[in-house]
Amino acid sequence: TVLTCAGNAGPALAGDAVGTVFAPVHTRDSSRRLWIGFASHPHGVLVVDNGAAKAVRGGRASLLAAGIVGVRGEFSATDPVWIDDEQGNHLAKGLVAFDAEEIPEIMGRTSDELEESLGRQYAHPVVHRDNLVLV
Repeated sequence: TVLTCAGNAGPALAGDAVGTVFAPVHTRDSSRRLWIGFASHPHGVLVVDNGAAKAVRGGRASLLAAGIVGVRGEFSATDPVWIDDEQGNHLAKGLVAFDAEEIPEIMGRTSDELEESLGRQYAHPVVHRDNLVLV
């Protein structure tokens, strides 16, 4: 947030050093990610292939259906789940976008394939990067 007089609004929006900048102290995103990482109790597990594991470990990547090779447990969309590699190591926790029963039908398939066969509502990440925390 920038506080300045109306005459300096243009330069402030352009990024010039005018006015007073108030940086956020605490963001909603960080508190949600803290909850996912430390306070949530996963309801199931998504097992991912080596390519997806590498992408997840690299940080800030969403988990797509194409990288999922297995699913365990019972969970609903928005529940927290573990994301494990094929050796059973926990890589991350995340809030899943699909029910456990839907995962076998979509796992291993690209977003384009999912959109073509099941509709646009299935052509999005299984766990969005904003809802994923490395462990």
